[in-house]
Amino acid sequence: MINCEKIIDSIHVGILTIDAELNIYYVNKWFAVHSDIDDADSCIGKNLLSLFDLSSERLKALKRHIKTALTLGGPSFFTADSNHYLFPMKNSITTKSIFEFMQQDVTIIPYNIEQKQVTVLIYDQTSLMEEKAKCNKESEDLAHAIKVANATIKKLETAKNKLVKQKDIIYKQAHYDHLTSLANRTLLTQRMQLLIENNHTSGRKFGVLFLDLDNFKEINDSLGHDVGDMILIHVSKTLLLATRKSDTVARFGGDEFIILVDDIEDEKSLKHIATKLIHAISQPIRVHHLDLTVTTSIGISLFPNHGTDFNQLIKNADLALYVAKAEGRNTYKIHHQS
Repeated sequence: MINCEKIIDSIHVGILTIDAELNIYYVNKWFAVHSDIDDADSCIGKNLLSLFDLSSERLKALKRHIKTALTLGGPSFFTADSNHYLFPMKNSITTKSIFEFMQQDVTIIPYNIEQKQVTVLIYDQTSLMEEKAKCNKESEDLAHAIKVANATIKKLETAKNKLVKQKDIIYKQAHYDHLTSLANRTLLTQRMQLLIENNHTSGRKFGVLFLDLDNFKEINDSLGHDVGDMILIHVSKTLLLATRKSDTVARFGGDEFIILVDDIEDEKSLKHIATKLIHAISQPIRVHHLDLTVTTSIGISLFPNHGTDFNQLIKNADLALYVAKAEGRNTYKIHHQS
């Protein structure tokens, strides 16, 4: 014959039968063991509050669930996820737990509605809640780690951007003229060396135009260096507008400029460019309510006809410039070897 009592006592679920006034009619062995009760039968007839010190909040919750089960004639549920536990029972796990009491899912089902009796089923969810708490902690730690990592990445990106800007500033200071923002001697040397190497291989030609503003010292002496600087800036912008983006326009020093013109077929092309530059620069300039006119003289050398290195090409363009100055200024001359 099947021993139902023995089966009930062997399952890992707490079983408790009480009425609406919390009087006890039955407890199984599991319930007794986890409530520190030596004899389950000794509980019968007692009030549940004599076994547990229920907080007012949990007492209200228990009575509300009992009322719901009796009124609806069906089960009412209490979950560990939202409330942790209903009965302050000792923990079932032997290892150290993060919870003081057993975490419980509780189901309250009607037993005898006329006598307002219900059966309470208590399921131990401590291990599951431990795992959930562990997962939540890991998730929080991961979220925190991601937040820290993102903050670190942001700081690194900011530092990188700052370094890039500083690098750009340093490069600009080293390669561009501070007044006109044109290429300086350093960048001019690099650009010409690259042209020499490339054109030596390809056989193409490039021109070097050496410009010097006519009588610029008189402008500085009579009108001041502020006006002189404004004229230099204006001339620089004019040169950039009158040349191609592929050309290099550099301030060589003072009122001297050098333009590298790549991919030139012959001297005729350089003459056309020089004429265009002279005309553009000679247009009136408005400075401090003064209408000023500036002219320039230009000396020209051609790679490889007039030199195959930086110094030789600059020297020969300078010699041609000297001739242009001697012949009355505001003109150009191409170097011719004697």
